Amino acid sequence: ASTTWSFRSHLEPDVYSRGLPLLFPAYDLPVDGMNTLPARSGIEVGLSVEGHAGYTPGAITEASLSYSYDGGTSWTQAPTEQRDGAWTAVLDHTGATGEQVTLKATFTDANGNAVTQTTTRAYDVR
Repeated sequence: ASTTWSFRSHLEPDVYSRGLPLLFPAYDLPVDGMNTLPARSGIEVGLSVEGHAGYTPGAITEASLSYSYDGGTSWTQAPTEQRDGAWTAVLDHTGATGEQVTLKATFTDANGNAVTQTTTRAYDVR
């Protein structure tokens, strides 16, 4: 996996230590015991973030998920939706049996902190 963070920091003369405002992506992928997903459309993936120790993320204001069958040379953007504060993406793996999937997710929280994570061979399509 490759992860890039963007956050703001500033000097707080009266504060000895504060957690860095880093976001860590979390995915609720409905994979089976072999870490595979079926070759069909309509696969919902839950998207969320966790904060680095000492940082509670703000609400997610932007979330995107893309997938690639060629190791990240080309990407397909999955539609995303927010419902009651929860984000989901919908994957379409129709006709992709046997493919290895690379995922790229980007999140931004209400405090302006962001993360982009690319995971090579996140799962296979069966």
